[in-house]
Amino acid sequence: ISMRYAYNLAHGIGLVWNPGEYVEGFTNPLWVGYMALFHLLPIPASQISFYIQLSGLAFLAISLFFVRKIVEVFTDDIFVMLAAVALTAFYGPLNIWGLLGMEVSLLTLILTAAAWMAIRDSSRFTPWTLRYGFATQGGVYILLAVSTLVRTDMAIPFILIFGVLFIAQPQYRKQHLVWAIGLFILFIGGQTLARYLYYGDILPNTYYLKIEGWPISLRIMRGLYALIWF
Repeated sequence: ISMRYAYNLAHGIGLVWNPGEYVEGFTNPLWVGYMALFHLLPIPASQISFYIQLSGLAFLAISLFFVRKIVEVFTDDIFVMLAAVALTAFYGPLNIWGLLGMEVSLLTLILTAAAWMAIRDSSRFTPWTLRYGFATQGGVYILLAVSTLVRTDMAIPFILIFGVLFIAQPQYRKQHLVWAIGLFILFIGGQTLARYLYYGDILPNTYYLKIEGWPISLRIMRGLYALIWF
């Protein structure tokens, strides 16, 4: 679905499934734009998916670097580091969706990078960090804000990491509030406004197809069921 939207975007038809029909049938706008770039390259149509899959492989591989850096914040034990990297590298669901060309690969890279930046600065208490460390935390929020353009539901990790940093760095709570709330409103609000202006709806069409009409209690129960099985 995303590839068809990307094809139409690259060929000047617009972000549509069919020409002239403005329905947002995707939930990954930045990834659609990323895939559209491949349609502008001199690549045979039959090979575009392959190159997008290769880029997903690259994103997943780079994310392993950040998994390693996260572990090294806590321990110098090389076995622990190798185990964490291996468990991530060979985790089936992550590879299936990431290597099939889905946006999971890019989100994994962004999330591991943001987590490392947040953990690294929260564990240091040198004079340099106490004075200037929040500049890096601003980078964490920028990464997480961009990730909401890849998928809107990345707002959940955004809020969770903000909550952790808000508690862990009491001396920077005001700055955390400004960065987090400001970027959240800018990116979530911005894409909601853009969606309304372009498609005439405040939510993607998939929401209305899959969620609308279901009581909130059933949504929560279904979410808990999936969480327990996971």
